[in-house]
Amino acid sequence: MRTARLRVPAEILGAVAICVLAGLGALACGNSEREGAEAARQKAEAEAKAKAAAAPATRMATPVPGQAHVPCAQLIDPAVFQTALGEKQPLGVKDVTRSEPDAAASCSLLRGGKRPTEAEQKALLKKEGKLGVLPGDELCNITAYCSTIEDAERFKARCKLGKDQDDESLGSYACVRIVAVGAADVKVFRLLDDDTRCILRIRGGPSNTDNEMIQSCAKTARDSIGPAQIKVEAAPPAGSAS
Repeated sequence: MRTARLRVPAEILGAVAICVLAGLGALACGNSEREGAEAARQKAEAEAKAKAAAAPATRMATPVPGQAHVPCAQLIDPAVFQTALGEKQPLGVKDVTRSEPDAAASCSLLRGGKRPTEAEQKALLKKEGKLGVLPGDELCNITAYCSTIEDAERFKARCKLGKDQDDESLGSYACVRIVAVGAADVKVFRLLDDDTRCILRIRGGPSNTDNEMIQSCAKTARDSIGPAQIKVEAAPPAGSAS
């Protein structure tokens, strides 16, 4: 038996061909549009990257420009420290920045009053077993490092790297190093000041082993030193003495 062949009219075949061709055309147009959009996106990204590379880098200014120095009469108000430390006599301020070439300022606070004679010192030593901080001696030293850019996280990381202690006794973060002075363990404070962005180092004088006093010096330095105190060529604060 012969299988009967189904004959499709020419009109139907023509219609199917037209539909197939139309579908292929639409697909081609869709691909072309997507390729064009992707090319435009890539071009825009390339132009943005080129502009970013050509733009000058933003430069952050250090708290004190270059290696400029700030006079101690401007950085330190001795009357403020006198009150904070409970000292009866006005304090003196000595500029020792030459010993700290990387610092904007290094200032020592000196105990006020009349210095005892050698005979009086011998009697005091016999009675107390030590002289302590005599009038004219250094109570504490405040050194401000302001020629670098520092942030809190990096400052804390450096504290840990130096195996020093994290400290919150000032009400804010400080890095504390313990230094042996005779039989006493004496604290040296380092802190990143929020107001100035300077690193402040506060230590006691050679004969000062009173950690509470050194802590008070550190807190007072943090609270009293601001942008006006580190401004280069700014006028000294009223009532300051050198």
